[in-house]
Amino acid sequence: MKVTVSLNLPKAYNKLEVRYNTFEKVAYDQYFIASLVRHSKSEDKAFSLIDELTGKGSLNQHFKKIYEEIIKLSNDEIDSILKDSLYPVQKIDTFRYMYIPLLDISVFDKNIIDGNLKNDELFPKQLVDKNGVYVAHSYIENELTTKQDIYEVNLEEHKTEIRIHNQFFSINPTVFQKIVNKEDLDLSQYQGIVHQSIQGNDWFQLNKSSFNNIINSTDFYYENGNHFGIFNNFVRESHIAYIWGIYWVKENSHYYNHPSSIDVSEKAVKKLLESGRINEFKTKSLLLMLNNINRDLQQETINYVLKRKDSKELASIAFILIDKGYEKGWSNEAFQSLYKFNDRNKQLTKLYEINSEFDYSLDDLLAIDRFNKAKLIDKHKNIVNEHYSKCEDIRNEIVRKIGVVMSSGIREQLKDIKFTDDSKKLKKLITNNGAHNKKNIQAMSLNQLIQYSKTIDGMYELYLKVKKTMEV
Repeated sequence: MKVTVSLNLPKAYNKLEVRYNTFEKVAYDQYFIASLVRHSKSEDKAFSLIDELTGKGSLNQHFKKIYEEIIKLSNDEIDSILKDSLYPVQKIDTFRYMYIPLLDISVFDKNIIDGNLKNDELFPKQLVDKNGVYVAHSYIENELTTKQDIYEVNLEEHKTEIRIHNQFFSINPTVFQKIVNKEDLDLSQYQGIVHQSIQGNDWFQLNKSSFNNIINSTDFYYENGNHFGIFNNFVRESHIAYIWGIYWVKENSHYYNHPSSIDVSEKAVKKLLESGRINEFKTKSLLLMLNNINRDLQQETINYVLKRKDSKELASIAFILIDKGYEKGWSNEAFQSLYKFNDRNKQLTKLYEINSEFDYSLDDLLAIDRFNKAKLIDKHKNIVNEHYSKCEDIRNEIVRKIGVVMSSGIREQLKDIKFTDDSKKLKKLITNNGAHNKKNIQAMSLNQLIQYSKTIDGMYELYLKVKKTMEV
C-alpha cells in the first residue's frame, strides 16, 4: 500500500563537466585575419599589412593577436572559416545531478539512472552538441547532505519502495526504519482507537502538527474509534494507526452538500445543538447542513437558531417545511421570525392558518382577506368588514360633496364674477378634484381616503362660502 512519510534520505549534489570541440559563427575580424593568413606569404608581410591598415591604433595588437591564434589552426580549419564562416572553439558545459546512495540511483534532469553516474564513461559523450567532438569530462563530487523531506512509499510485507519522480525503488526495510523522521507523539488526549493495521492507500505519517489539528477541533465526536472534526464546510474523519513503528493517519472530508454525507451531517448538527454552538456557524454552511438532514432535525435546528437570532434564509427553509406538513412544533421565537420574513400573501395566510391568535395588524388581515376570503375567523372578519364599511362611507361622502359642487353650476358662474382669493382657490380645487379629474378613490387605503376627504371638505366649505357671497 502507498503511504506518505517523512524521510531523512542522504543525497549528494554533484557536477559533471564535459569538454568538447565545436564551431561557432566567425566574427568579421576573424574572417579578415584568416583570409590574410591564407594569402600572405609570411608573418612579416601580414604584420606589415596590419601596420599599414591600423597604424598604431588599438586594432593593431588586436589583429596581430588573432593572427597568432589562427596561424596555429590546420588548413582544414582555416578553410572552414573562409568557406563556412565557422571558427573552431573548445567549450566546457557543466551539468548538475543528484546521487542517492541508499537507492544507488542518480537523478539527472528528472531522469533516473541506475548506479552512480560518475561510473558511466559513455554518458558524458551523449551530452556533447551534435556538431561537437568529445574531448574529456570530469566529475565533481560533494559531501552527502541529509534533509528532511516528504516521500511516497510503497510498504508491503516483504518489500519497501521509495518513489523518486515517477518510479519506485527498493530499499532495505531495516535501513528504511533508520531514515524515517519520527517525532515524539503524546496521544494521551486522543479518545479514539489507535488501529493496529492500515488498509488501502492515502495514509500519511502522523506528526505533531497533524495530530494537533485533530485534537484541537472545537466541535467533534468519535465513532467506531475514529475522530470526526466539525468544520464550516465539512466534517473531517480521521483514522489513526500504529504499525511498522510509525504512527499513521488517514483523513476523509465529508462535505455537507454531498448526498453521501447525510449521516455525518445529522450527527454534526446534533453535536452542535448539544454544544450550543450551531448558531455560531456561518449561515451558508448551516444551510448546506440543513439541506442534507431529516426534516425533524431541520425543524429542531431552525427553532434553536431562530430563538437566538433572526435569519431570512432559515425562515425560507421553515416555510418549505410548513408546505410539507410541518405546521406544528414551531417555537414562539421561530414564529415571530417567520412572520417577520413572510411574503404577505401565501406565507402570511399559512401562518394565520397555523396561529390565528397571533398579533396581526389590520394590514395583515386585509392582505389575508384579499388572498383568501375564507381564511379569517369571525372576529377578524368583523374588523375587516368594519374597515371596508368605513372606507365606503368616506368614499360616498366624497362623491356626494363633489356631486353637489359640480351640479350647482358654480364653475360656470365663477367666469362672470370678479375673482377673489376664495374664488381663485375654489376654481383650482374644482379643476383638480371635479367630476372629470377625480382621483381613483376605490384604490385608496383608509388613511389615503381620510386625507383626501379633508381636501374635499375644504373644497365643499369654500364652495358654500363663495356661493353665499354671490347670493348677496
